[in-house]
Amino acid sequence: MNIVIAAWHLKNFNVGIGRYSRGLIEAIAAVDRQNEYEVLTPTDVPPLPPGSHVRYRVIRFPLFKRRFWEQVAPQLVGPYDLLHLPYDSCVAWKKGKLVVTIHDVKQLLFPALAPKRNVHQRLEELLVGDRRNKIDHILTDSKCSRRDIVERCGVPSDRITVVYPGVDLDRFKPSKVEVQAEVEEKKFGASRILPSSLTSTSTCRTGRPYVLSVAGPDPTKNVETLIEAFARLPAPVRVAHDLVLAGDFRRREDLRERVAALGLEKQVLFPGVVSDERLIELYQNAALLVFPSRYEGFGLPVLEAMACGCPVVSSNAASLPEVAGDAAILVDPNDTDGFARAMSRVLEDSEKATELRTRGLAQAARFTWERTARETIAVYKRIANA
Repeated sequence: MNIVIAAWHLKNFNVGIGRYSRGLIEAIAAVDRQNEYEVLTPTDVPPLPPGSHVRYRVIRFPLFKRRFWEQVAPQLVGPYDLLHLPYDSCVAWKKGKLVVTIHDVKQLLFPALAPKRNVHQRLEELLVGDRRNKIDHILTDSKCSRRDIVERCGVPSDRITVVYPGVDLDRFKPSKVEVQAEVEEKKFGASRILPSSLTSTSTCRTGRPYVLSVAGPDPTKNVETLIEAFARLPAPVRVAHDLVLAGDFRRREDLRERVAALGLEKQVLFPGVVSDERLIELYQNAALLVFPSRYEGFGLPVLEAMACGCPVVSSNAASLPEVAGDAAILVDPNDTDGFARAMSRVLEDSEKATELRTRGLAQAARFTWERTARETIAVYKRIANA
């Protein structure tokens, strides 16, 4: 088969769709030697695995944005048997079968998050028409997302296949400094030490154990509940820990204002968007990851933290019970006191923290990009031959 993957989001590796696209493409290049692939990108991207069966092609349109690029770029290649858009979109014209990955339907569930309609979107809708007549099959990240797509989009369930994303277990793994970790745990209980790469730029006091959260400005990430829960920790626990909120919160001044109102300025760190290397270090050294999201199509930070040996407290909303399994403490996203109790339990009980680390490593090991790639390729074959 000749397969084209239009990977617009490869240029945005720090966002979930970019991570999904890269992880999938790298794994496909490693496991599939039977099919021919052409991967389209709008700009140069960090090096991807070479191979005679995988070709990378940059197609630039400097004056136009994604909606134009994804309609035109696939027309400049081919012929192909199947086109895969690894994000929620559609094309007006296709030369073969069309597979689309819909990661979630958050904008349908939370209309306030939907971008304002503009001329580009209206033109796309006019060109594409009813997507259900153009898309041959949908991939999605979880059973929860499949249910939402069926209910909100009216797509029959037999046209949707759940393929879980993976974690790069060669990179996201516990720190090699096991002896140092054991010494830290004996000294601080379940706590870990703030990485040296952060202490020089943080407002936190250096050498302090911390609770980590990885999120973005989207209100559904529910970071305000975590801040409130951190403030409600028993005083000895709260004073002994800092809170690191990694992600782009530049437009969330309300969070900084709430931190100030609670008197937590010296304990809460906003390091911004971090590199993968720093993110892995954050996971490896955190006493705990808290993921209080109100909705996730998958929730990759939960698995990334588990793969790095970090205990996890997560919301029980949407797909997160699928992702976390029995390897995390799950809490209702509206239960601020519940998050405080769960955090305190892990931070004060080293045996519970160790249990969660052990369960988390086993849970993360189930989600490999190789499995994602093989299950995705199976869908390609089934749909192309239908």
